[in-house]
Amino acid sequence: MARQQRIRHDSAIAVVGLGRFGAALAIELADHGAEVLGVDADEAIVQSLHGTLAHVVQGDSTDPALVEQLGLGDYARVVVAIGSDVTASILTTSQLLRAGVAEVWAKAISPQHAVILDQLGVHHVVSPEADMGRRVAHMVRGSSDDYLEVDSRYGAMLVTVPEQLAGVPLRELALQRQHGVTVVATRHGEDLQNANLETRLRAGGAMLVAGPTREVEAFAALAATMRARGA
Repeated sequence: MARQQRIRHDSAIAVVGLGRFGAALAIELADHGAEVLGVDADEAIVQSLHGTLAHVVQGDSTDPALVEQLGLGDYARVVVAIGSDVTASILTTSQLLRAGVAEVWAKAISPQHAVILDQLGVHHVVSPEADMGRRVAHMVRGSSDDYLEVDSRYGAMLVTVPEQLAGVPLRELALQRQHGVTVVATRHGEDLQNANLETRLRAGGAMLVAGPTREVEAFAALAATMRARGA
């Protein structure tokens, strides 16, 4: 294989491992303007993504020669999305770190796997299934449409506006004082818009509520109860 031209710029990202998680990630990055190099050992997967990603290569990512040939050490960001073979994930990650990749993201499929990746010096370890489980748990507790975790004690929820809160400026609702949360944006239709103290909520629309996780969940649950009572 001829050595590919070295690339190092913010929009170039390599995704190694194109299973369900890796392929979805690579396609999403490409759809948002990133130049994506996909790498996988499975020829059928590689063929299926030709024309979707800027570059797709079949090869063994645990082989130092492949890492060198693709110039992966010069990529600003590389994601190791290998999920079915822990050994391959660890070996690939080790090769990328030795090659000098500026920022390595790696998928962990278990707590033990995450510990090993962290010990290797991976810059960002992600656990999609565990993260999704926590996210859904927050959504269930708050009866909310979506949840974003900022850290373990602070987050934001997308909450449907009950009729009882509609039409009143946020200044008068005083949600920060009464419930410990802040409405940072509203949505009626497709687009979110920044909120301010004069913003009036619209029944049936959505509000992005931020604050300490417990307070956000409690407020979201209260809003769900208000909607049920108003129905």
